[in-house]
Amino acid sequence: MTTIDDLRPMGHVLARPEPGLTVDDFVRRARDLRVHLRSEQEATERRTYYSQETHEIFQRDGFYRMLQPRTFGGYELRVSEFYRVIVEIARGCPSTGWCLALGSGHALALCSQFGPEVQAEAMGEDGHFIAPHRVVPSVRAVPHDDGWELTGTWGYNSGAPYSTHALGSVTLPPGEDGTPRFGIAVVPRSCYTVLEDWGDGIGLRGSGSPSIRMENAVVPRGNVREAEGQDHMWAEPVGMALHGNPMYAGRLTGFFFGETLAVATGIGRAMLDEYRSALLEKKPMWSPHGLRADDAQYQQWYGEACSLLDAAAAVLQQVGELYHGLCEREARGEGEFGPADDLRLTNLCAQGGRYATEAMDLLVRTGGSSALRQGSRTERYWRDFSAYRTHPATMTRDLMNRRFAVADLEAARQLRTAADAESTAVNGDMAKAGA
Repeated sequence: MTTIDDLRPMGHVLARPEPGLTVDDFVRRARDLRVHLRSEQEATERRTYYSQETHEIFQRDGFYRMLQPRTFGGYELRVSEFYRVIVEIARGCPSTGWCLALGSGHALALCSQFGPEVQAEAMGEDGHFIAPHRVVPSVRAVPHDDGWELTGTWGYNSGAPYSTHALGSVTLPPGEDGTPRFGIAVVPRSCYTVLEDWGDGIGLRGSGSPSIRMENAVVPRGNVREAEGQDHMWAEPVGMALHGNPMYAGRLTGFFFGETLAVATGIGRAMLDEYRSALLEKKPMWSPHGLRADDAQYQQWYGEACSLLDAAAAVLQQVGELYHGLCEREARGEGEFGPADDLRLTNLCAQGGRYATEAMDLLVRTGGSSALRQGSRTERYWRDFSAYRTHPATMTRDLMNRRFAVADLEAARQLRTAADAESTAVNGDMAKAGA
């Protein structure tokens, strides 16, 4: 198998543009962009994705490289650190935060699950990589003399407008016994067409999430890997061996749901910013004297919303740190990062989403109807958050809880069975010795 060392003489191991860049630098840069992002919110919605100017800023300042391996000129931020940055970008513009998160974050999937030659081709000569990831296997892959031929359409490809590649689930020819088979594909931009079918939803209209279409597109054999399951697919990771970082050895569903929670938390922070401004400028409806900021009831609401959003942010950070802990545990050979672990992270994201949702409900309910006038930031944030609430990350919460219970209880059952068998064997040996 080709390794990263084999790629060095070919010029595929790249230098980081700013070797000393840290998460604090990224957070500062994201905060410095807030005024710019807020000034572009309306135009971003009309365009259905962020501007070329914003794209060039992200490219110049390294935002697309946050989760890329150092091998390919990336910064290898921890997942929890990546989430921190996305919260700040989404606080400036939720649509932009969503598009950046789901365009840049899937470098983690590419560099976890595909071989070094595929990774090197995708990263190219300059390490610039942006890719949406679609989990629904609505594209068909059939064998071809040169690899695989792909035909079909993936919907909801957040990050597609500026993408260099696309990742997504595909159906493979069934097994000999007729069993359905599925895979994960990485597809170069030259092999798909980005459709103009995004921007008419209730919110996140500027998130750059159109469909992409492939017609008999041929990709190399290594660009498709067989995966387990039809939804939340996962192929055995290879990235740990290549990059020496356990982060590239984990399952990815919990990580994906964390991306959406990061944006939701950022929307909540943005809504709180608007609420705070109103408290400092407006009077309570029931009192002609003083400001809302001096009213005990508004103080109570403001404090509760702050604590709920802090709780959502704390959950988000815990998801990121648990992800790393599970990856490191598997790298040490102390236990598999299994399906139940991934579902645990997924369900934790859902709980964080409940905190953010409660905060948003409180801020809207007590902010007054004038705050929701058409075209206001508050109205946009409420619409954007409504789009988050209909995303599978929140919609499938009950289903994911049940799946976690099934996986976790089955693991516990197997451990108990193994322990009972060992105990029986020991007791039997003792009985024989006594005889």
